Amino acid sequence: MQEYTIKRTTMEDKEIAHNHLDKFVGKWNTEGLVLPTATSAGIEVKGTDTYEWLPGGFFMLHKVDVSIGDDKVQTLEVIGFDKDASHYTMQSFDNKGNTGFMSATLMDELWIFKGESMLFKGKFSENDTVISGVWEQLNKEKIWKPYMNIKLTKDLK
Repeated sequence: MQEYTIKRTTMEDKEIAHNHLDKFVGKWNTEGLVLPTATSAGIEVKGTDTYEWLPGGFFMLHKVDVSIGDDKVQTLEVIGFDKDASHYTMQSFDNKGNTGFMSATLMDELWIFKGESMLFKGKFSENDTVISGVWEQLNKEKIWKPYMNIKLTKDLK
């Protein structure tokens, strides 16, 4: 017999999540560059990211709609706060049938999103209307290497 545990989130946890995640709410214009390598040129990233609270306010929905060169990437991601682990959890689903899990932490205004092979480090700036940072990728030697520079600018319309 398999045993399941259900994690309950309290209103206090919800307030913590709101305080940190509220900055993300809205539509963002996304631009960036997949960094060039010895065998390939840099690739432009352009599109939008949208963040909104799901009903109840315990989870956030992140919608990605970008082009990476000629490749269209559309992703839905659900973000929530795991009080037992003291970090945010992120589960994503994309238009190519891929799924992924990441965790997110906030340390001294630095957001860190970490998955099995991808890592983001970035900050808000310009009165919380810009998010910029670097995505890193874990290489075959198990070393994190810069992969993509990214900048999201809030659409204030």
